[in-house]
Amino acid sequence: MPHWRRGAPLWSAGMEATLCIHTCLWLSASWIPLASPALDTEGSHGKLTWAVSLEAPEEELEQRAEELARTAGLVNMGRVGELKGHYLFAYQPDSHAAAEHEAIRRSVDTLFAQHDSVRWHSEQKLLKRSKRSLHFNDPKYPQQWHLNNRKSPGKDINVTGVWERNVTGRGVTVVVVDDGVEHTIKDIQPNYSPEGSYDLNSNDPDPMPHPDEENGNHHGTRCAGEIAAVPNNSFCTVGVAFGSRIAGIRVLDGPLTDSMEAIAFNKHYQINDIYSCSWGPDDDGKTVDGPHQLGKVNPSSSSPGGASRACGLLPARSGGEGHCCDTLHICVCPSVPAEVSLSLWGWERPRCSRRAGQGELSKQRLLPAGKGSFTTYGRCGTDSLCSPWGALCSGGRAFLCSGWLSRQGCPCVSLQYEDRHAKWDTNQAGFSHSHQHGFGLLNAWRLVNAAKIWESVPYLASYVSPVLKEGRSIPWLPQELEVAWNVTPADLQLSGMRTLEHVAVTVTITHPRRGNLEIRLLCPSGMMSLIGTTRSMDSDPNGFSDWTFSTVRCWGEEAQGTYRLLIRDIGDDSLRPGTLRQWQLTLYGSSWSPAEMKERQR
Repeated sequence: MPHWRRGAPLWSAGMEATLCIHTCLWLSASWIPLASPALDTEGSHGKLTWAVSLEAPEEELEQRAEELARTAGLVNMGRVGELKGHYLFAYQPDSHAAAEHEAIRRSVDTLFAQHDSVRWHSEQKLLKRSKRSLHFNDPKYPQQWHLNNRKSPGKDINVTGVWERNVTGRGVTVVVVDDGVEHTIKDIQPNYSPEGSYDLNSNDPDPMPHPDEENGNHHGTRCAGEIAAVPNNSFCTVGVAFGSRIAGIRVLDGPLTDSMEAIAFNKHYQINDIYSCSWGPDDDGKTVDGPHQLGKVNPSSSSPGGASRACGLLPARSGGEGHCCDTLHICVCPSVPAEVSLSLWGWERPRCSRRAGQGELSKQRLLPAGKGSFTTYGRCGTDSLCSPWGALCSGGRAFLCSGWLSRQGCPCVSLQYEDRHAKWDTNQAGFSHSHQHGFGLLNAWRLVNAAKIWESVPYLASYVSPVLKEGRSIPWLPQELEVAWNVTPADLQLSGMRTLEHVAVTVTITHPRRGNLEIRLLCPSGMMSLIGTTRSMDSDPNGFSDWTFSTVRCWGEEAQGTYRLLIRDIGDDSLRPGTLRQWQLTLYGSSWSPAEMKERQR
């Protein structure tokens, strides 16, 4: 019998307490490491323990374990959890002499190595383990309530759980098409991608802004920081996709043409996965404009390999007071119509039927990355802030989330935003939609998890009606003009469309004061979409010429049936009445039946 066997304690309350220490350490909820550098591997009580795997018939395992423990002069602490044939043996010495411990180790290791019943053995060491949680030392991170709202839990984009699982945009390059990116600042430089960058204003590879007395040209830098600001550098903020690469295309610091916009939207497409564009026509309450002919061309249809790239985001304001109805045109997804829009409403909450998701959460100030060595803290337009949020979840590989932008995504995974002033309507397919908040608040956690099991939707189906000539006068309130078009099953047979995703109406209307018009569309289910709002500052005398309005409020509903266009004039007889010259209905959808749509939601 080994000489140390005489002092070996029997199973006792003391032994249970000693074993409990190991168990409690393992199950500790503390984030701190379980062992400090000053703590030796034998534990604070100097106990030596070995895990031993035994080979024997199941009915003999307990007996073999006891016999082996007695032979080695150790105490059998019992089976390790529910692992059959695995036992823990312990030795509790009377003293802490290092020389004695080394002798014990050598003797026990030799015995176990030579014993026929021992498969393997391992002396137990204290392990360092830390609880997985996020800790940022960036001084402005606590103020980024849109990422982690501690004052009003749930009123944020629910991204922290995604980060904890190491989904941070790594492997994705986002390019900010704007007035340049100051890529030398501490929060951007480590993630900067010169390969994906370009300056279209100066025709050189460096998109560094050119500040002047009138314009600091730091808008693009703020957006870039909001996307990919480096975390834990004790500086400023944290980017929403801080593992991504960030590039810049400078195009807004000089004259801009349709061809320049088109180049910007696909420049370095071999490198850039997502194009984030937080700008558009003047949001002055009277402008009606958007991408022109070249800007609306899908790059994937003309660029080799383009179809495999991610979606781009192009905000194109439709105008109106208070950042009215800012809309994001999703313009490079191969399976998405060129002007399906994801609208992000401004500070004054105008109504818009094109909204697919909610980006802005309240009128609180948001904190983008700043210029130079400081942070600019104040309001920015919601498209400037929300388009980068969308870059977090959009397209191909970015955050693994193809669901949000590639059809069927946003309605299925958005979180409805609670607002006492908003009116929510539930359509025939069971989707809740608000003209103020779209289908709801972006939820990064649900989006990413949906993307993990994402299955491609059917090919996009479409239907275009004939151009419907009307030449009818638009009456003043309280009357209104109503025109209709019935879409039959035979009309949809060629494309195979059964359910809707996006409905567009192209109108030509003459009117002496365009802002007096209100335009609504009723889908066959009766779901009403306010596609054109009145605008007090819009006194344009030219009306609308082949202008396309659209809605996603009928998403998932049956495509066949009668569509009714309702137009009214809030003015008076001091102006001549307007005229609806012509209109055309375009439907986009899929071959899914309503039942298949329900199954997809599930």
